[in-house]
Amino acid sequence: MRRSLALIAVAAAVAVAAAVVVVGMNSSGGEAAGAASGATGGTGGTGTLPSDHPSVAVDQEQAAVADADADSDSGDPMALLEKKRAKDPGDVGVLLDLGKAYFMRQRLQQSEQAYSEALAQQPDNAMAQVGLAMVWHAQGDSKRAETALLQVLDAHPDDQEAHYSLAIVYFSTGRVGEAKAEWQTAAQIDPTSVTGRRSQSFVDLLADQQSNSPAAN
Repeated sequence: MRRSLALIAVAAAVAVAAAVVVVGMNSSGGEAAGAASGATGGTGGTGTLPSDHPSVAVDQEQAAVADADADSDSGDPMALLEKKRAKDPGDVGVLLDLGKAYFMRQRLQQSEQAYSEALAQQPDNAMAQVGLAMVWHAQGDSKRAETALLQVLDAHPDDQEAHYSLAIVYFSTGRVGEAKAEWQTAAQIDPTSVTGRRSQSFVDLLADQQSNSPAAN
C-alpha cells in the first residue's frame, strides 16, 4: 500500500512540477525516488497515470503555452521572460510567469526569488503566495508550505489553486484523507477548469485505490 501511495504522489507531482511531491516525500522518508521510474512513463503499475490523464496533459499544455510565447530570436521562453523582467522589474505578471517557469525547470532558488519579488510589489497576491509555498515544499519544508497555504485560504477560501496545492502537501506527508478532502473542495469550486478536472481525477484515483485495497475486500 505504501508503494502505491508513493506512485500516486509522483504522478501528482507531474501536474505541477516533477520535483514537488518527490522532494516533499523524500524529506519525509518516503519512497518517491524509487517509484519515480514507474509513475511517470506508462500505464502498467498500480497508481500510475496514463499519458492522456488530465494531470499529465496539463503539463504538456503549459509547455505548449511556453513555447508559443518563446522569443523568435532566442527560441527560449525563459530568455524572453528574463528580458521582460530586466526591462520592467516591477511587472508582477512577468514575475509570476518567471516563478512558474523556473519552478518547472526545478530552478527553485530563482523561482523563490521571482515569487518574492512579485510579493514585494503585491503582498496580497494569492498566486505568488501559492507559488512560493510550493517552492518551499519542493525544497523539503512542507510545514512552512502548509502554513502559508492555510493563510492564503484564510483570506481567500475559494482559491482553487491553494486547495489543490495544499492537497499535494498533505498527500506527500502521508495525510491522505486530508489530501482527498482538499482535492474534492478544489474540484467543487470549478469542475470545468483544468485544476478542477485534475483535482477530481485524483479524488477518483484515491477512491479506486481505496476500493481495491485488501482492507476494502
